[in-house]
Amino acid sequence: MNQVKHNIFLLATCFILILTACSEDDEPEVVITDNVSMLIDKTISSTVLSQTMKYNIILPNDYYTNPERYYPVLYLFHGMGGNNRDWALQGNARLILQNAFKNGVTAPMIVVMPDAFNTFYVDGYQNGLKYETYFWEEFLPFIESEYRVTASRDTRFIAGLSMGGFGASYYAFTYPDKFKYCYSMSGAVEGVGAATTPSIAAIITAYDSFNDLPAYTMDCGTSDPLVFSSNQSVHAKLLDAGFDHEYIEREGTHDWVFWEKALEMALERIGQYTN
Repeated sequence: MNQVKHNIFLLATCFILILTACSEDDEPEVVITDNVSMLIDKTISSTVLSQTMKYNIILPNDYYTNPERYYPVLYLFHGMGGNNRDWALQGNARLILQNAFKNGVTAPMIVVMPDAFNTFYVDGYQNGLKYETYFWEEFLPFIESEYRVTASRDTRFIAGLSMGGFGASYYAFTYPDKFKYCYSMSGAVEGVGAATTPSIAAIITAYDSFNDLPAYTMDCGTSDPLVFSSNQSVHAKLLDAGFDHEYIEREGTHDWVFWEKALEMALERIGQYTN
């Protein structure tokens, strides 16, 4: 009987928390009192994609108390089979950001986690969806008009895991005037979906000069069966071309344990630009 009462108590508590977390427009919102607030399943109506698109966003808590302040922004991409909730609810992004802000690893910033389905963040990869067009023509301008982000290359960063590592790298070097720094975590940078996605090495090495390109980190686990060899290959090509970048091989595989640490490491590097 005690176990039954305990289970009923837990269910009731969860129900109360869900009700408390709902905003006036019935979109769930998790508000954290220590350093950050996380908004879940916010939406934007896309003309390009002819549907409503979701995103999650993490805001510093002084966002609400300091209305004159503008913040750096990190676009954080999910992997194949994932969605806008992955980083927030599986990857502990809220707690990682909370600790990073509290400990001064990086200045408070806004972190945006869009839903990209399985598009590889490019046009035409998934059922003809023009995701890249949507991101640049609708989503990024929407974020920069809806939230107080400093719309400057020097305070705009991008990172992602697996498919999102490709997407982050692709955007960083296809639009090098938009991002200061890119961190690829177990990135599908070459060899996954190769028939329809560009090679990151080919994009970078095609430039006559590397002087104005974003800073770049590639981070991959040595036990990753999916992308370790392709990361090694891209790294070798970039070295041969003389492109200065950071390459990290460390123990780990294609999982959240690896990516949570990768996010911590990414924030440390971003802090070099924001602190």
